[in-house]
Amino acid sequence: MKTKKIIASLGVIALLFSIFSFTTSRQVDTGKEVSDSQWKNLKVLPQNISEDSLKGLMRGYNTALGVKCNFCHADNPETKKMDFASDAKKEKEFARHMIVMTRDLNAKNFNWNNAKNPEQINVVTCVMCHRGNESPTKSLQETTKIESVTEVVKPMKEAIKKTK
Repeated sequence: MKTKKIIASLGVIALLFSIFSFTTSRQVDTGKEVSDSQWKNLKVLPQNISEDSLKGLMRGYNTALGVKCNFCHADNPETKKMDFASDAKKEKEFARHMIVMTRDLNAKNFNWNNAKNPEQINVVTCVMCHRGNESPTKSLQETTKIESVTEVVKPMKEAIKKTK
């Protein structure tokens, strides 16, 4: 009886090994890699970032701060289009500072496994403080006004009652 259990266990292990040995590696980013010359004026983001990754990152910043691209990026008056390389707006430099700050916080405080690229650890992110506001101070003020969990849940309960 004991031999049958051992053989069955080995069979299951062999089956799992076979299945996993034929699966392909999963990559998060399927975007095309770009040449170093495609991006102009990337100072804190990697020069080899793909277009898909860059757009996804920027959309994340938009959501976290509740803003549009023109919050950090200036318009080119000649072309009437967004000039992403321009440093005309001070908010862009603030954003760079905040990117470096969160990167450092994560690398220094959450690199428990000694990651090869600690700058890619994302425990502390923009949305943790900004919560959809341009200013984290506004978010914190709104948070201090909340007196209880019931106060937070109450609008959801009322919305549910209306749908019934």
